[in-house]
Amino acid sequence: MTRITASAALALLAACGSASVAEQDAAAQTRAGAKPLDVAGVRIGMTAADVQTALTRDGWKVETSSGRDWAVTVEEEKRRQRGESSFDLPRNGIATIQAKKGDEQLIVEFKPVPWGAVVKLVKYEAPMAGRTGAQFRTQLTQRYGTPTRASPPSAPLDMTWCSGGEPCRSVYGTTKLALHAEEDVYHKAKLALLEGGDAERSWQASVQRAAGGGTAAKSSF
Repeated sequence: MTRITASAALALLAACGSASVAEQDAAAQTRAGAKPLDVAGVRIGMTAADVQTALTRDGWKVETSSGRDWAVTVEEEKRRQRGESSFDLPRNGIATIQAKKGDEQLIVEFKPVPWGAVVKLVKYEAPMAGRTGAQFRTQLTQRYGTPTRASPPSAPLDMTWCSGGEPCRSVYGTTKLALHAEEDVYHKAKLALLEGGDAERSWQASVQRAAGGGTAAKSSF
Protein backbone atom coordinates (compact mmCIF):
# COMPACT_ATOMS: atom_id res chain seq x y z
CA MET A 1 0.00 0.00 0.00
CA THR A 2 1.27 3.49 -0.80
CA ARG A 3 2.68 5.25 2.24
CA ILE A 4 1.25 8.68 2.86
CA THR A 5 1.44 11.25 5.62
CA ALA A 6 -0.62 11.08 8.79
CA SER A 7 -2.62 14.11 7.69
CA ALA A 8 -3.38 12.49 4.36
CA ALA A 9 -4.50 9.35 6.17
CA LEU A 10 -7.53 11.34 7.30
CA ALA A 11 -7.88 13.19 4.01
CA LEU A 12 -11.18 11.78 2.88
CA LEU A 13 -13.02 12.54 6.10
CA ALA A 14 -11.57 16.04 6.12
CA ALA A 15 -12.57 16.51 2.51
CA CYS A 16 -16.09 15.37 3.20
CA GLY A 17 -16.48 17.77 6.09
CA SER A 18 -14.51 20.85 5.07
CA ALA A 19 -16.36 24.16 5.02
CA SER A 20 -17.61 25.77 1.78
CA VAL A 21 -18.61 29.17 0.45
CA ALA A 22 -21.67 30.09 -1.65
CA GLU A 23 -24.32 29.11 0.88
CA GLN A 24 -27.05 30.26 -1.51
CA ASP A 25 -27.45 26.71 -2.75
CA ALA A 26 -28.28 25.33 0.70
CA ALA A 27 -32.02 25.26 0.06
CA ALA A 28 -31.47 22.81 -2.78
CA GLN A 29 -29.55 20.33 -0.66
CA THR A 30 -31.03 17.12 0.67
CA ARG A 31 -32.41 16.94 4.20
CA ALA A 32 -31.94 13.16 4.36
CA GLY A 33 -28.31 13.25 5.53
CA ALA A 34 -26.75 14.48 8.73
CA LYS A 35 -25.25 17.38 6.76
CA PRO A 36 -25.73 18.83 3.27
CA LEU A 37 -24.27 16.75 0.48
CA ASP A 38 -20.89 18.13 -0.53
CA VAL A 39 -17.50 16.76 -1.49
CA ALA A 40 -14.35 18.59 -0.38
CA GLY A 41 -16.58 21.54 0.44
CA VAL A 42 -17.95 21.67 -3.12
CA ARG A 43 -21.72 21.59 -3.59
CA ILE A 44 -23.96 21.31 -6.60
CA GLY A 45 -24.87 24.80 -7.82
CA MET A 46 -21.74 26.57 -6.54
CA THR A 47 -20.21 29.05 -8.96
CA ALA A 48 -16.84 28.38 -10.57
CA ALA A 49 -15.36 31.39 -8.80
CA ASP A 50 -16.52 30.13 -5.40
CA VAL A 51 -15.16 26.65 -6.08
CA GLN A 52 -11.76 28.02 -7.08
CA THR A 53 -11.64 30.23 -4.00
CA ALA A 54 -12.63 27.42 -1.63
CA LEU A 55 -10.24 24.83 -3.07
CA THR A 56 -7.28 27.22 -3.24
CA ARG A 57 -7.95 28.29 0.34
CA ASP A 58 -7.95 24.64 1.45
CA GLY A 59 -4.60 23.87 -0.18
CA TRP A 60 -5.67 22.28 -3.46
CA LYS A 61 -3.62 22.80 -6.64
CA VAL A 62 -6.24 23.86 -9.16
CA GLU A 63 -6.25 23.65 -12.97
CA THR A 64 -9.16 24.70 -15.19
CA SER A 65 -10.31 23.52 -18.61
CA SER A 66 -12.16 25.87 -20.92
CA GLY A 67 -15.73 25.37 -22.07
CA ARG A 68 -18.52 27.32 -23.70
CA ASP A 69 -20.14 30.14 -21.77
CA TRP A 70 -23.88 30.84 -21.68
CA ALA A 71 -24.00 33.05 -24.78
CA VAL A 72 -22.05 30.53 -26.85
CA THR A 73 -24.17 27.65 -25.52
CA VAL A 74 -27.33 29.45 -26.62
CA GLU A 75 -25.80 30.12 -30.03
CA GLU A 76 -24.87 26.45 -30.28
CA GLU A 77 -28.50 25.51 -29.60
CA LYS A 78 -29.71 27.97 -32.25
CA ARG A 79 -27.41 26.37 -34.79
CA ARG A 80 -28.50 22.90 -33.74
CA GLN A 81 -32.12 23.86 -34.36
CA ARG A 82 -31.15 25.13 -37.81
CA GLY A 83 -29.09 22.04 -38.55
CA GLU A 84 -25.84 24.03 -38.69
CA SER A 85 -22.36 23.20 -37.41
CA SER A 86 -21.10 24.72 -34.14
CA PHE A 87 -17.51 23.55 -34.59
CA ASP A 88 -16.12 27.07 -34.85
CA LEU A 89 -17.71 28.43 -31.68
CA PRO A 90 -15.22 29.67 -29.04
CA ARG A 91 -14.61 28.16 -25.63
CA ASN A 92 -14.45 31.22 -23.41
CA GLY A 93 -16.12 29.74 -20.32
CA ILE A 94 -15.11 27.00 -17.89
CA ALA A 95 -15.89 23.30 -18.30
CA THR A 96 -13.99 21.59 -15.48
CA ILE A 97 -11.69 22.11 -12.54
CA GLN A 98 -9.15 19.39 -11.82
CA ALA A 99 -7.57 19.67 -8.40
CA LYS A 100 -4.92 17.75 -6.47
CA LYS A 101 -3.79 17.79 -2.86
CA GLY A 102 -1.30 15.08 -1.94
CA ASP A 103 -2.84 11.76 -2.97
CA GLU A 104 -6.32 13.26 -3.30
CA GLN A 105 -7.82 14.04 -6.69
CA LEU A 106 -10.94 16.06 -7.42
CA ILE A 107 -12.78 16.76 -10.67
CA VAL A 108 -15.56 19.35 -10.76
CA GLU A 109 -17.72 19.71 -13.88
CA PHE A 110 -19.69 22.87 -14.64
CA LYS A 111 -22.58 23.96 -16.83
CA PRO A 112 -22.96 27.51 -18.17
CA VAL A 113 -25.70 29.78 -16.84
CA PRO A 114 -26.45 33.47 -17.55
CA TRP A 115 -24.39 34.57 -14.52
CA GLY A 116 -21.36 32.31 -15.14
CA ALA A 117 -20.87 28.59 -14.58
CA VAL A 118 -22.20 26.34 -11.78
CA VAL A 119 -21.30 22.88 -10.51
CA LYS A 120 -23.21 19.91 -11.93
CA LEU A 121 -20.89 17.02 -10.95
CA VAL A 122 -18.16 16.40 -8.37
CA LYS A 123 -15.86 13.36 -8.37
CA TYR A 124 -13.32 12.57 -5.64
CA GLU A 125 -10.70 9.85 -5.37
CA ALA A 126 -8.03 9.00 -2.78
CA PRO A 127 -6.24 5.97 -1.31
CA MET A 128 -8.04 4.25 1.54
CA ALA A 129 -5.07 5.33 3.67
CA GLY A 130 -5.02 2.20 5.82
CA ARG A 131 -8.71 2.29 6.61
CA THR A 132 -10.89 -0.77 6.30
CA GLY A 133 -14.17 -0.70 4.43
CA ALA A 134 -15.96 -0.80 7.78
CA GLN A 135 -14.08 2.26 9.02
CA PHE A 136 -14.82 4.11 5.80
CA ARG A 137 -18.50 3.17 6.12
CA THR A 138 -18.60 4.56 9.67
CA GLN A 139 -16.94 7.82 8.65
CA LEU A 140 -19.32 8.34 5.75
CA THR A 141 -22.38 7.61 7.89
CA GLN A 142 -21.19 10.08 10.51
CA ARG A 143 -20.68 12.68 7.81
CA TYR A 144 -23.77 12.19 5.65
CA GLY A 145 -26.22 10.29 7.83
CA THR A 146 -27.93 6.97 7.11
CA PRO A 147 -27.62 6.12 3.40
CA THR A 148 -30.62 5.46 1.19
CA ARG A 149 -28.96 2.27 0.03
CA ALA A 150 -25.87 0.39 1.25
CA SER A 151 -24.17 -2.90 0.48
CA PRO A 152 -24.07 -5.52 3.27
CA PRO A 153 -21.15 -5.12 5.71
CA SER A 154 -19.57 -8.30 4.33
CA ALA A 155 -19.63 -6.99 0.74
CA PRO A 156 -17.41 -4.36 -0.91
CA LEU A 157 -18.43 -0.91 0.27
CA ASP A 158 -21.08 0.72 -1.91
CA MET A 159 -23.34 3.44 -0.46
CA THR A 160 -25.84 5.89 -1.97
CA TRP A 161 -27.54 8.95 -0.51
CA CYS A 162 -30.58 10.15 -2.44
CA SER A 163 -32.49 13.38 -1.88
CA GLY A 164 -36.04 14.59 -2.32
CA GLY A 165 -37.50 11.34 -0.98
CA GLU A 166 -36.44 9.47 -4.08
CA PRO A 167 -36.01 5.70 -3.43
CA CYS A 168 -33.13 5.39 -5.88
CA ARG A 169 -30.72 2.46 -6.00
CA SER A 170 -27.97 4.36 -7.81
CA VAL A 171 -27.04 8.00 -8.33
CA TYR A 172 -26.79 7.42 -12.05
CA GLY A 173 -30.14 8.17 -13.64
CA THR A 174 -31.68 9.71 -10.52
CA THR A 175 -33.98 12.70 -10.87
CA LYS A 176 -32.78 14.42 -7.68
CA LEU A 177 -29.43 15.33 -6.14
CA ALA A 178 -27.55 12.22 -5.02
CA LEU A 179 -24.19 11.05 -3.67
CA HIS A 180 -22.43 7.74 -4.23
CA ALA A 181 -19.45 6.32 -2.30
CA GLU A 182 -17.48 3.16 -2.89
CA GLU A 183 -14.20 1.35 -2.35
CA ASP A 184 -13.10 0.23 -5.80
CA VAL A 185 -11.17 -2.90 -6.81
CA TYR A 186 -7.90 -0.98 -6.43
CA HIS A 187 -8.81 -0.12 -2.80
CA LYS A 188 -9.38 3.53 -3.52
CA ALA A 189 -12.10 5.59 -1.92
CA LYS A 190 -14.35 7.25 -4.48
CA LEU A 191 -17.19 9.74 -4.15
CA ALA A 192 -19.48 11.08 -6.86
CA LEU A 193 -22.00 13.89 -6.32
CA LEU A 194 -24.54 14.45 -9.13
CA GLU A 195 -27.22 17.09 -9.61
CA GLY A 196 -29.86 14.67 -10.95
CA GLY A 197 -31.99 14.53 -14.06
CA ASP A 198 -34.54 17.16 -13.01
CA ALA A 199 -31.88 19.87 -12.83
CA GLU A 200 -30.37 18.79 -16.14
CA ARG A 201 -33.73 18.84 -17.93
CA SER A 202 -34.57 22.23 -16.44
CA TRP A 203 -31.24 23.60 -17.67
CA GLN A 204 -31.73 22.17 -21.15
CA ALA A 205 -35.18 23.77 -21.29
CA SER A 206 -33.73 27.14 -20.28
CA VAL A 207 -31.15 26.91 -23.09
CA GLN A 208 -33.89 26.10 -25.60
CA ARG A 209 -36.03 29.00 -24.41
CA ALA A 210 -33.07 31.39 -24.66
CA ALA A 211 -32.44 30.13 -28.18
CA GLY A 212 -36.08 30.76 -29.12
CA GLY A 213 -36.89 27.10 -29.64
CA GLY A 214 -38.65 26.32 -26.39
CA THR A 215 -41.99 27.06 -24.83
CA ALA A 216 -42.07 29.38 -21.85
CA ALA A 217 -43.55 27.98 -18.66
CA LYS A 218 -47.23 28.79 -18.16
CA SER A 219 -48.26 30.96 -15.26
CA SER A 220 -49.98 29.27 -12.34
CA PHE A 221 -52.31 32.26 -11.93
